[in-house]
Amino acid sequence: MDRLVDRTLSAKMFTDTSNDPLPPKVRTVIVGGGIIGSSIAYHLAAAGETDTLLLENNVVGSGTSWHAAGLVTGARGSATMTKMAKYSLEFYRNLEEKSGLDVSFQRSGSLSVARTAGRVDELLYAKDVADQQGIATEWLTPDRYKEVWPLASHTGVLGALLLPEDGHVNPGYATVAFAKLAHQLGVQVRENVDVQQILRDDERVVGVLTDQGPVHCERVVLAAGLWTRDLAITAGVNVPLYAAEHIHVRTGEIAGASPDLPVYRDLDNSYYIRHEAGRLLIGAFEPNGLPRPVEDISREGFAEFEPDWEHFAPIRKKAEATVPNLTSAGYERFLNAPESFTPDANFALGPTSEFPNLFVAAGFNSQGIIYAPGVGKELSKWIISGTPGFDSSTVDIQRFSRHQNNRRYLKARTKEGLGRLYAMHWPNLQLESARDIRRTPLHSRLAELGACFGEVNGGERANWYGEPGTSPQYDFSYGRPNWFGRVAEEHEAAREGVVLFDLSPFAKFEVSGPDALEVCQYATTANVDVENDKAVYTLFLNDGAGIELDGTITRLAVDRFLVVTPSFTQQKTESYLKRLARGKAAAVFDCTAALATIGVMGPKSRELLSRISPNDWSDKAQKYTHGRTVEIADGYAYSLRVSFVGELGYEIYPSADLAVNVFDALWEAGQDLGVKMAGYHALDSLRSEKGFRHLGHDIGPDDDPYSAGLRFTLDMDKPGGFVGKQGLMHLDPAAPKHRTVYVLLEDPEPVFVHDETVFCNGLPVGRMTSGSYGHTLGGAVGLAAIDPDTDLAGSFEVQCKGKHYPATVARRPFYDPKGERLRG
Repeated sequence: MDRLVDRTLSAKMFTDTSNDPLPPKVRTVIVGGGIIGSSIAYHLAAAGETDTLLLENNVVGSGTSWHAAGLVTGARGSATMTKMAKYSLEFYRNLEEKSGLDVSFQRSGSLSVARTAGRVDELLYAKDVADQQGIATEWLTPDRYKEVWPLASHTGVLGALLLPEDGHVNPGYATVAFAKLAHQLGVQVRENVDVQQILRDDERVVGVLTDQGPVHCERVVLAAGLWTRDLAITAGVNVPLYAAEHIHVRTGEIAGASPDLPVYRDLDNSYYIRHEAGRLLIGAFEPNGLPRPVEDISREGFAEFEPDWEHFAPIRKKAEATVPNLTSAGYERFLNAPESFTPDANFALGPTSEFPNLFVAAGFNSQGIIYAPGVGKELSKWIISGTPGFDSSTVDIQRFSRHQNNRRYLKARTKEGLGRLYAMHWPNLQLESARDIRRTPLHSRLAELGACFGEVNGGERANWYGEPGTSPQYDFSYGRPNWFGRVAEEHEAAREGVVLFDLSPFAKFEVSGPDALEVCQYATTANVDVENDKAVYTLFLNDGAGIELDGTITRLAVDRFLVVTPSFTQQKTESYLKRLARGKAAAVFDCTAALATIGVMGPKSRELLSRISPNDWSDKAQKYTHGRTVEIADGYAYSLRVSFVGELGYEIYPSADLAVNVFDALWEAGQDLGVKMAGYHALDSLRSEKGFRHLGHDIGPDDDPYSAGLRFTLDMDKPGGFVGKQGLMHLDPAAPKHRTVYVLLEDPEPVFVHDETVFCNGLPVGRMTSGSYGHTLGGAVGLAAIDPDTDLAGSFEVQCKGKHYPATVARRPFYDPKGERLRG
């Protein structure tokens, strides 16, 4: 082997203990001695958790870590991920000094080039986020480009972003360095131990079964790379991962290939190039990946597949066109080895929904080296404290639905997933593979009416509508996309007339039984001991007072409650409720698929409903936030008067088998009222104007109710308390860590993407947490988290693609701040 890894190195580090008998019991078992598991072991030990056992099936670093290209960068696509990557970058810089091992960290920088206008926009947004988080950046002129990368042609390059502090590290040696540091702090490292099963009782994981016997413990961390899925299944836990071939090749010696060459990322052509020992290493993130089942992959360590020059040929051709010297240098090595991928190309982290003491850190989609130190730091905090110390929403293992662990589904998605790292990261991007798996009862009707579908949590939903009878397609953009005008029409109809939404993907649960009230009270911040058929908006916190979920709870009867949360939280909501119901006389039933949800929204919604229902729809008959069972169309449904769009509106909950009948009646009866279909993009623009929070963007586990501006959801005096109350008591409501405000751009042209920096009097004071285009207000509008000491009378601007745009910032929403239209 070459400098990628020395297969005997780990033995030199752990020769005194690596083959010792296993301890019968430890506090923490980490399964997987790759760079992720080793980093977690070190960071746990550094925080004082030294009673830890790190188990590796072969030798440390022999799984996925050894064959990584070792690329390290401090800039990612969001503020949260950039913070994590930045920590990693700084850690690698000091790893050699800490460990005494030469990890070959080369801080040569990285250069990302854009060959399309859309990619230029993407890189400019990436630059904004990097600048916001203190990452050095430089947008290159053509002359500077040639100076930085003299071997590469500038032909076809429209822009280039240099991150001068990026670089690369030897991944195998870095892995061993982490394990060595952990070992020195007291972690027990055992190699050549095959973990065969996760041991569990009804409520918790209690240990692992190995080929050398059982080890009992208080918690298990699965960091076993592509083998994590099958190992998790032994405990009945779903971790959706699938392996694929991952390729990089190395050239012969090339004149001018020097260590100071930045890593070259040709994103539009799906490859990167970095220096290695006077040669160049070229890696591919091809859009047509080659999935491989784990049964095809050796468990003996250092697994490789046969070279596939034919599959690599298109990437090779593009790389050689950019760097002509590649053609004459020839190639010395073709490395083809397995890596694992998740359905949405974000990794899987945190406690599983099935067992709170079984943690996962896997599915890094070829970004394990980039994130390993940051993941080790954050997951260790999470394990110790029981709550995440960062906004974990996009990487939380509990975001996936059960069906996404299906191998046929995963294989189809992985063909696309491998290339997603370098493909365009458009706003509102929709993946194309493994679609039409989960559909609502109204799917075919929506398709007939021109729906353009998106996917969340593996389920289809209508995002916007073209003309009826057509099959509209996305034309993605960082500006105004092709659906901008269509959504404006849907938005206007919701504000002035009446629209129908298919909200069936909402996660819906019934909690029933003698102890149902006790369970729901303890789960939520608000007091849900209310009259029957009353709905309450509430938060669901973790023990540290971070916001895990939000939604409504409607009391259906003395002992029955309907819980409705966002669609992507279905797994998390079920886990949260069932955990609190354990040992109680209360049952939690997932009725998401059993109940359709039809949103009837807008000033004319009451009139439309009265046309297909004999019930009285006056305000007196059904007040705001109240529900009731109504006779509608040819059946019955539960009607809940709530609205996420800021207008008079109702959510109608027919059983799934009645959904089409109710929908057809509404559509037919509303024709002379100008009824329109509306999708989730319109829902987002409407709620942005009204200032409603979006879970996963405006609020999440790193936000408390005070900082989020949701103090009104708290009932600190209700009997029995609630999850997170003790954490809240340690916070000062008058001194939040940030302030949530409402932002409206004065220029009508720009649109928000995410994480734009907010400036006050020329100084950065915060960032946009979410936003959309406010078609009623005539400009981009959204929510921001800013420094709580910011003077709201100051002069505000928001940075979009490097330009500053004047903005109005307010404490209250711009649209209907008193909520009068909701109660009309």
